[in-house]
Formats: sequence, structure tokens, C-alpha cells
Amino acid sequence: MPTFYRHRGFQISRCHTKRTLYTKKKPPVKRGQIIRLYIKDISKKGDGVGSYDNFAVFVPGAQEGDRVMVKIIEVKKNCAVGKKVDPHELSEK
Repeated sequence: MPTFYRHRGFQISRCHTKRTLYTKKKPPVKRGQIIRLYIKDISKKGDGVGSYDNFAVFVPGAQEGDRVMVKIIEVKKNCAVGKKVDPHELSEK
């Protein structure tokens, strides 16, 4: 191991020091959760893009400027994918 990683007889690696500084943040949504979302933009594929607690949510078929109810289908570490839900269907259940 190079000498610049040694400190007073201890071996310190970079990954051990950074692990304490940066913690993994859990996504704010879960699969099956229904949220209200404002569509801010359109992605390259044509999906609507909104954010929920600074977490990107992609909604196929949504247009820019829409306010939609979204059911989360898939959650990844950086984003989520949802589908539009009709509010009348929610009240009937």
C-alpha cells in the first residue's frame, strides 16, 4: 500500500473514510403508493416528468403542466415510474 495512505501505523483506505461522509438515501416512494404529482417536463421518450421530494417520477402519457394522480409501478435508486390513475376510480373502491 502506498505510504500516503498510512497514518501513524494504521492503514486507512479511501472507501472507509467516504462511507461515513456519504450515506445512501432511501427513495421517498414505494411500489403501489398513490401520489399527486405536477408534471414539469417531457422526457426524450415522451413521458411526463415530475418530482416528489426531489425524486424524479416518470409518467407515460402525461403532458407538461398536468396535475395527475400517479400509482408507482417501479422504484429505482434514482427515479420511479408510475401510471396515471383516475381519481373517480379511487373513490369507488
